[in-house]
Amino acid sequence: MRSTLILISVALLISCQDKPEENIYYAPQNQAVFEETIFIDVDLETLWNRITEESNKIFQNEQKTENIGQLTFELKPKNISDYIDCGMMNEEIYVDYIDRIFESSLNIKTSLHLKKEKEKLTSVRINSKYIFKSKETGTTWVFQTNEPKLILVGNPAYGAEPYRACSSNNFLESSIIKEITELE
Repeated sequence: MRSTLILISVALLISCQDKPEENIYYAPQNQAVFEETIFIDVDLETLWNRITEESNKIFQNEQKTENIGQLTFELKPKNISDYIDCGMMNEEIYVDYIDRIFESSLNIKTSLHLKKEKEKLTSVRINSKYIFKSKETGTTWVFQTNEPKLILVGNPAYGAEPYRACSSNNFLESSIIKEITELE
């Protein structure tokens, strides 16, 4: 009798508990395509000199390579969600969720390509390659400006969407374009 009473008590206690929260993933919203090429009314050599001078100030502690007409630099930002959008997990930004649970890293390699179009007209094309990685699981997203990546995660919650999408939010590219247009 006593064991029956204990079993009934445990059953009532368990049935009154809230259901555990399910993780629900929301993919990033479709973003507009970023215009990767702009045209500046400045000759190539003058624009190149201005860009390299500014880049030396801004990216002085970053890895950087340059050849006339092409500048490449690498960043490893700490505030990952400023640079990429991988959707939401429940009410939390997904990259913040990954960082909180597994730790994460982001490497960005950005290239600027300058080309003389006419006497005083130069085109500037900007493209970034992103490598977002979950340190504990090793899951890695590799994608570029205007080319989002969809990846199958290893252990999604039961019944949850197994794919996660990541894309650039074009923060870095837009900031660089803004700085370049101000050099005009």
